[in-house]
Amino acid sequence: MYHAAVNTGGTRAAQADRTRRLVLDTARTLFAGRGYAGASLQDIADAAGIGKANVYYYFRTKAAILDALLDERIAALETALVEAGRVDDRQRRRDLLVDSFVDQVLIAHRTLPSIDFADPGIRSQPGISARLDRLTDQAAALLFGPSPTPDEIAGLALALDLKPVLRRLTALPDAELRGVLRRLCARLLPE
Repeated sequence: MYHAAVNTGGTRAAQADRTRRLVLDTARTLFAGRGYAGASLQDIADAAGIGKANVYYYFRTKAAILDALLDERIAALETALVEAGRVDDRQRRRDLLVDSFVDQVLIAHRTLPSIDFADPGIRSQPGISARLDRLTDQAAALLFGPSPTPDEIAGLALALDLKPVLRRLTALPDAELRGVLRRLCARLLPE
């Protein structure tokens, strides 16, 4: 079944972009609610109100959808890693990384359901797991140098998974929640 909202006029490119965006937004919501393994391509098509062939046209696999969602989420973090790499002062570099990360976490939390990248179904995707590990390794090297200690690695791992904190404190105003997350990350990342 083709959803009428997708075919609302405009150029073919605009229609294609709307359909692709619909697939991604629907998948993000389903992955956040059911977990990656709990949502099939058919579930995504059904929830979006489009045919499964439309989903296949843009994304041949569920992992390709996840990869596209990952691209969206990590682009700003990759930029922050590059910027932080240009900062010589270790404390300033740490502050820049924490601020950038907290901002991205808060934006994702307030705009659309965030995907849990610790989800075993997501981590079972070799390419995606490797990308996440590469970013984590880059952050660890920038924060702690070439040989992070086990305590530093543990602190970073905890700082990267703020979902439980967000669930408990979601009612806080953004400025207050940003402050809490920033202070928490600063405590978790040993100096």
